Amino acid sequence: MQKIIPVIFLIVLVAGRPLLGFGQNTLSGKIVFEGTPPSAEKVDVKSDIGTCGTVQEVQPLVLGEGKGIANAVVAALGVKGDLTAQEGILDQVNCQFVPHVQVLSAGSILKITSSDTILHSAHGFYEDGSTAFNIAVPIVGMEVPIKMKQTGVIRLRCDAGHTWMSAYVVVTDQPYYAVTDLNGNFTIEGLPAGTYEIEIWHEWLGRHRRSVEVKGGDQTLTLAITKS
Repeated sequence: MQKIIPVIFLIVLVAGRPLLGFGQNTLSGKIVFEGTPPSAEKVDVKSDIGTCGTVQEVQPLVLGEGKGIANAVVAALGVKGDLTAQEGILDQVNCQFVPHVQVLSAGSILKITSSDTILHSAHGFYEDGSTAFNIAVPIVGMEVPIKMKQTGVIRLRCDAGHTWMSAYVVVTDQPYYAVTDLNGNFTIEGLPAGTYEIEIWHEWLGRHRRSVEVKGGDQTLTLAITKS
């Protein structure tokens, strides 16, 4: 069960020049962490050492410059817009899933592949613990397409003895979203003006929402998350 952590939000919105045409705006910013981050877990590798190395690290919270939070999903909820199916890739590189977090619209195709020459599996679980898919990838470069039919967070693990491997696919029916980069930065383009909720999802911090008014033009949001 995911641990729920109380947070404090700090929102700063700065209006700027119009962008992307009338009624369309850009919301960008940075999500930062304040407090003491969790320690990384080191896992001794028991097999496939030639590919995986002797030690792997599990870090539930990756922080970049200025304690920016990497791999957080930022979405504007309840905003009308076209939902476009996409094609995502889930690779397995040096015994890690790549990317660690990605967002796909419902109806998109996720292609599961592997750059490693050893056996991997991509076992995806819905939030209720049921299996979304379980794909073995024994051959380097092979691709298995999976359609993302159900919204929500899919958590992935490898059942081929690589217990440290994890990744997340967030399947959404919302058209405006982004994933923070290594320094916690994000950009959502094409937003109409209005008031709506911003939802932030992170594998360790959970889900958090905040009401935001977008008045037009470029706007910058700074979100600080602090443990109580």
